[in-house]
Amino acid sequence: MTSRVYLSSCEDYSKEKTERAVREALDAFGGAAALAGGKRVLIKANLLMSCTPDKAVTTHPNIVEALAREFISAGCTVEIADSCGGMYTEEILNKLYATSGMKRVAENTGAVLNYDTSSFELDIKDGVRIKKAQIISPLKRADFVVSAAKMKTHGFAYYTGAVKNMFGTIPGLTKAVMHSRFPDKRAFCEMLVDLCEGVRPDFSIIDGVVGMEGAGPSGGKPKTVGVIVASDNPYAADATAIDIMGLERKKSPVHVEGVRRGLVGDIELCGAPIEDFYTSFEPAYKKESVTILRLLPGAARSYIERFFAAYPKIEKNKCIGCGECARSCPEHTIAIKDKKADINYKKCIRCYCCQEMCPVHAVKIQRFVKYRKK
Repeated sequence: MTSRVYLSSCEDYSKEKTERAVREALDAFGGAAALAGGKRVLIKANLLMSCTPDKAVTTHPNIVEALAREFISAGCTVEIADSCGGMYTEEILNKLYATSGMKRVAENTGAVLNYDTSSFELDIKDGVRIKKAQIISPLKRADFVVSAAKMKTHGFAYYTGAVKNMFGTIPGLTKAVMHSRFPDKRAFCEMLVDLCEGVRPDFSIIDGVVGMEGAGPSGGKPKTVGVIVASDNPYAADATAIDIMGLERKKSPVHVEGVRRGLVGDIELCGAPIEDFYTSFEPAYKKESVTILRLLPGAARSYIERFFAAYPKIEKNKCIGCGECARSCPEHTIAIKDKKADINYKKCIRCYCCQEMCPVHAVKIQRFVKYRKK
């Protein structure tokens, strides 16, 4: 199997440049009309949390607007949707759309913003970890799904892009349930591949004009790359993005699982030369495990490794006691005490949801956190 990946150069988020880059990407696959002419199109953006576009947490609105314009010009109806990392309510969606710039996109293009917070059960017949999943209702209405992802590092999954973007199709705090069911990183990422195979996005585009490095997916630093990555295969798009970021494919459990299932295949690069975009992203944390532990037997290594593993730590001087971390924690290990978040490390599964959802970036990931007093 060979998959095509198109690379569009896009130096900044000006309307002219984003429209040109997105049109080029779609035209490389026949254009919006050939892909989805007259169909109901869902643009599933990465809207992790209420952040302004300059933070590089969410898919930039100008990328989404360019996509919406192309598909609407092709006679499509376009809906924009995501379920953010916390609660999934109309009030929260309204704030999310306003802050991320999606309201402006809808006003400028005629695209519809999803406020329907219902869900349905999706069958995933070939799933390895899950055979069914609760999915937000816009997926049920769509004939053609676009994964409009953001190029970012990730504290738990190492990298997040087109495939992991599908995790946002699971409604609200049900995502925390998934983290609780699959605390092991490999099992969780196998579930992500199951989910992507169940949803089956028809087209994937990764916003790498400005990505995020370091403590992604929400607490890292913006990193300018100047590229839009597009493909009809989300796994191939992600593999290419990983290469551009200077990361290692073998460290991405989602990519490894995609390869194991034969979903990646050979990649044919088109458009701008990939060499134009090679850069070096700082990962969420640099070492996966302490080297000497690899010499220990499996059972002993698993027991000892938890003392060396990277855990979330609350920076009390930054914490505002909002409780967002506690609400997002799948194991309910976080409580607000004296107006500050406090973690019970004996129950922590290291999913880093608290870090993802902290609005003031008061959660850091580090090793050798003392938890014996808890």
